[in-house]
Amino acid sequence: MECPNCQAQLSAITYEGIQLESCPSCGGEWLEGDELGKIVRLRQQRFSKQEQQAIAKAEPVTGIKLADVDRDLACPKCGGTTDALHYAMDTGIIIDRCTACHGLWLGGGELEKVQMLMEAWEAKLPEDLKKLGPRMREIAAEVEAADDVEPSGIPFVGRYINLFINGVLDIMP
Repeated sequence: MECPNCQAQLSAITYEGIQLESCPSCGGEWLEGDELGKIVRLRQQRFSKQEQQAIAKAEPVTGIKLADVDRDLACPKCGGTTDALHYAMDTGIIIDRCTACHGLWLGGGELEKVQMLMEAWEAKLPEDLKKLGPRMREIAAEVEAADDVEPSGIPFVGRYINLFINGVLDIMP
């Protein structure tokens, strides 16, 4: 496959136990379908506390307009066009996703940034749950009480909110 960024030949590598294609020239990486999720869940490589904190403390970048960074790269797998996406909404990490085969192109260093961000968020989760847990329990009680009334015009909304809140409460210490 050819790099969609610099047209160098991509090389197969193993990263966190997952086979992916990497560009030896610009450092970009091509991932198939759910490989990014697998890498984030596996986390064989751990980043230092300083690296995690640097990424976690980075200011949200909400002013980036995707139209300004949409590179419309050619997919190295199927030749389709990619669309630029914000990873996790306001992280400032922009990835490109093929509109046809749904593969992902991450520029040099972006895969590591995604991993560091997820590790930092996971490390902060117990503190966040301790702080937000009481309010989430209140919301769960309100939703539970609301389930006893006539259903809203949007079916099952209360049930899904309740399932989400109960799922979060289940992982609280």
